[in-house]
Amino acid sequence: MSSTASDVGKHVPALASSLRPTAQDELAVWGGPRLVRGKRVLDLGCGDGRLALGVAALARTVDGLDPDPEGIAAARKRARDEGVGNARFEVGAAQSLPYKDGAFDVVISSWTL
Repeated sequence: MSSTASDVGKHVPALASSLRPTAQDELAVWGGPRLVRGKRVLDLGCGDGRLALGVAALARTVDGLDPDPEGIAAARKRARDEGVGNARFEVGAAQSLPYKDGAFDVVISSWTL
């Protein structure tokens, strides 16, 4: 049985993002900027884009995928407000990725159930 974005996931209110570590702090724990520098990055379960936008300055491109339309709307707004041009956000679920094999160099996921 395949899952669609409508039957999985729900965005946690923005307050939750403010309680999480910064993208730079998380990246440091995972090995530092070299993990994403110059790479095509997928942030799986991106929510409001906190991590994706936090690594965008280092990455070649960042795509964020999340099943919650409200989270994706918030991520798109943040990207526009912050002038981030190399990040894209799409509603979708990890169970059915809308990308071709080999589209990314690294996949990141944080605070995702």
